[in-house]
Amino acid sequence: MSDPDIGFQAGFGFYLGIVVTGVVAIAGLLADAGTAALLGILPSTVTAVAIVGHLYARRARGLPERIGRSRWRRLACYAPAAAFTAVLLTAGFTPIDATGRFVVLTVAAIVLAGVSGFGLERMAKNRYVDALTADEPAATWTWQRSGGWSGEPIYTVIMAFMIVAGLVSMWQGEWYLGPFWVVYGAVMILSRHYDWYDLEENPRWNPPEIRVHEAGLVVDRSFWTEFVPWETVDGVRLTDDELVVERRRFGLESGVFDLRCDRAVIEDADAVVEALERAARRGSRPVEMAD
Repeated sequence: MSDPDIGFQAGFGFYLGIVVTGVVAIAGLLADAGTAALLGILPSTVTAVAIVGHLYARRARGLPERIGRSRWRRLACYAPAAAFTAVLLTAGFTPIDATGRFVVLTVAAIVLAGVSGFGLERMAKNRYVDALTADEPAATWTWQRSGGWSGEPIYTVIMAFMIVAGLVSMWQGEWYLGPFWVVYGAVMILSRHYDWYDLEENPRWNPPEIRVHEAGLVVDRSFWTEFVPWETVDGVRLTDDELVVERRRFGLESGVFDLRCDRAVIEDADAVVEALERAARRGSRPVEMAD
């Protein structure tokens, strides 16, 4: 384990600053603090806590790897955003006075905590993967999905959350931002449904790649890095159209989890298959190769 780099130190400090500031903001609203008082306290809180978090991360050797290796620790990065969401959704059933100011600040805390939590979780996971795969890759190829994958389900869920947040705001009496989020989410879902624009990956824009290492495969999407250990790889199939890496996730075998690669963008698919077989053998897990 190595010392955290400056990027992780800054991200960890910013994350702590956002979380603590969100707690202070909500507590201040519940204590009926004035807007001027909050505007004076919150910026200094973000700065002070971010500095403390930065200093702690600099001294915490191996902190990114410890967070990145555990799924539960990575999920914990989203716990503050989930807690802020729970406060907002349960405001109508508690003595909390859910004013428009309360809704706006809580939604801002949810968004900022969620975004910073996502960034921290990704940085930790990427650095853990880098620590596992420090060796030179045995093979590398550009990954372009085959099989018609679409990001529409995830996109629809996000927009549906926007609509729900808007409805909750309207139910709480917020008639400024509430209708905006409802209309925005509905328009985005309709625009996706009627193909007003396309969300599919464009291979010309920094396409992802797959690297073969002794410990497993690395799917590098620049900001999003995924590690596939050999223990979860059940086989490799090479057809006229695609290269398929069959794998298990959460102990389940399903084609949904497979890595399906368009063979047309792989320069030498046969050499890639041979490199996969050699690396899997060195990783102490032989995988089934099929044509």
